[in-house]
Amino acid sequence: MKVKCIKLISPHTQEIIESCPWLTIGRIYHVLEVSFEQKGVLKFRFLGDDKITPALHDAQQFELVSNKIPEEWCVKFVPDSFLELTPKAWAYDNFWEDYFNGEPEAERIFLEVTKKIVADEPVEDPSKPSFFPPWSPF
Repeated sequence: MKVKCIKLISPHTQEIIESCPWLTIGRIYHVLEVSFEQKGVLKFRFLGDDKITPALHDAQQFELVSNKIPEEWCVKFVPDSFLELTPKAWAYDNFWEDYFNGEPEAERIFLEVTKKIVADEPVEDPSKPSFFPPWSPF
């Protein structure tokens, strides 16, 4: 699944903004996870322009470029909280806490799954920069 950034919205004020360090208008991003929050907010998780942080971004900022759903996705549901379409390998409790705390196994799983998602639906222009962080072994 890929999306293209069509506008930038401040996460604090919900107003349209001119620039953002995380996103670039016109850039295509591989969606790694989809999150539906309790308040009805739809968000996409992907590596933004820093190519390091897998952050959640408000879906209102994007248009769908490809609707191919990765084979490894499953549904994770927590009542009164959220529903996610997420890779099975990430669906365990505390995966993101482990990842952001630098747990080696969570980082390995993240890179392995991300590599597969990107490889299964490559960017059309091979001259585009890699979606992997500089410290990645890929």
